[in-house]
Amino acid sequence: MKARLLAALLVALAPVAARAAEEENPYKKVKVGEFATYKMTTKLGATTVDATSTQTVTAKDDKEVTVKMTIKAMGMDFPGQEVKIDLTKPYDPTKAGIPPGAQVKVEKLKDGKEKVKAAGKEYDCKWETYNVTGKANGVDIKAEVKVWQSKDLPLQVVKMESTADVAGMKVETTMELTETGSKAD
Repeated sequence: MKARLLAALLVALAPVAARAAEEENPYKKVKVGEFATYKMTTKLGATTVDATSTQTVTAKDDKEVTVKMTIKAMGMDFPGQEVKIDLTKPYDPTKAGIPPGAQVKVEKLKDGKEKVKAAGKEYDCKWETYNVTGKANGVDIKAEVKVWQSKDLPLQVVKMESTADVAGMKVETTMELTETGSKAD
């Protein structure tokens, strides 16, 4: 059960760092210490799990930025995953947040614009939908994901919803921004 839940959470986070492909890599603008915290709710069969996910910029130089993603769920801290993003190349959202060793294909489907209220503010967002298929942690995965992003935030993701089939179980995940800021002084 824990392996399935962890695989489901990792798939839910796969496009979390997703951004529209831009000429300028959006991560060039982030600063060490900037973070975004999200409330996550995952329904796995008859079980509902509430979790907190935090993305924090832990390192940055002219060529690379490191973002650490952590999850707290079921009274446990899951090991943080660090993602290194190459700032010398255009950002590729289809490779964001995919767990190491995962064989996952992310295909963008649609996009649009919408205002979204989160963390006590309203954001002008661009939304994108994706299909995610493959294997993560040895578990077969098929998911539909929708991500709302705002250029008004350093880490840009405001909200995410996904519906997935993970190892034959239906998994629904919602994630919404609850806090953003900087831990650096």
